[in-house]
Amino acid sequence: MKKTIILLSLIGIIISGKSYSQDVHFSQFYATPLQINPAMTGVFDGVARISNSYRSQWTGLGKGYSTIHFSADAPVGKGNLGTNFFGAGLLLYQDKAGTSAFKHTVLQGSLSFTAAMDGVGDHFFSVGFQGGLNQFALDLTKTTWDSQWNGDDFDPSLNSFESIQLQQFSYLDLNAGVLYYYVPDGDNTFSAGASLSHIGSPNVSFFTESDAPLRRKITVHGGGDFVLNKDKTSWIDPRFMVLMQGKQTETMLGGYIKNKVQFKSRYTNFRKEAYFYLGGFYRINDAGILSARFEYNTLGLGLSYDFNASNLSRLGGSANAFELNISYIAPVKRGQREKQFNKMPRFL
Repeated sequence: MKKTIILLSLIGIIISGKSYSQDVHFSQFYATPLQINPAMTGVFDGVARISNSYRSQWTGLGKGYSTIHFSADAPVGKGNLGTNFFGAGLLLYQDKAGTSAFKHTVLQGSLSFTAAMDGVGDHFFSVGFQGGLNQFALDLTKTTWDSQWNGDDFDPSLNSFESIQLQQFSYLDLNAGVLYYYVPDGDNTFSAGASLSHIGSPNVSFFTESDAPLRRKITVHGGGDFVLNKDKTSWIDPRFMVLMQGKQTETMLGGYIKNKVQFKSRYTNFRKEAYFYLGGFYRINDAGILSARFEYNTLGLGLSYDFNASNLSRLGGSANAFELNISYIAPVKRGQREKQFNKMPRFL
């Protein structure tokens, strides 16, 4: 057990000091639009959108990864600029891992502009930019080293002979993206986009005289909602995402079957609609993902579980991951729906 803790600490330090090979990712990636592509900012049917996610990964391996995510965005000028509008949003997330309490914290603002590509308003193109403050940090008081074991016990008073110069540092980061979406009617949508992250390749080393540029990341994604029956009660929602950062590539493929469920009010005879999603994804050479989502009025709840399929799968459930998403979309008021065009793709 001691060797495992030491190994995890060393892995955390190595990751923190030099490579940072991949950014945080979510299995329910469609529920974190600002984290994927800033061009998706403000692109939804509503006046405000809030998304919260929590991910717990590799909990059985010492202290695994835990990630929290929060984003809020809104369209700006919608209905006052013809079929064009702006979007503004805020993204905050923190990734924490290992016995060294390694943390990566991100706070960024997003701006986007969306324009119709035809007079009808079926085809749209968006461009977005995102920038803000990032911070890496670790707590060296929680680490252990071979030189601090006296043969029988761990002695924190012994010199570790390690020369990590910084325990935290911050840097500015810039991302950009584009998005195309096609919404011919209220029942079928399609969207595809791409983004470039870490445009300036900032230095992310814990050593003052070391150069460790953060590799640029390219994200390509797409998906849609396609109605399956004349009653318009079932849809198929295919989705994909490809991440490319340095020599690393991550590909996710999958989707949902979405069904509409109606609830009849006991007192007013008014029918309320809800949607239930059930599906799965495959992160190639890494994990199979079972996912479900329930939406009622303006609220959404998503759950997913990753079954590791990589070499870590030999460790059983210790290498799996759990994820929770809660979202809210504030609806357009009834008196304003005629003023606003509401042909929007669905990401949540």
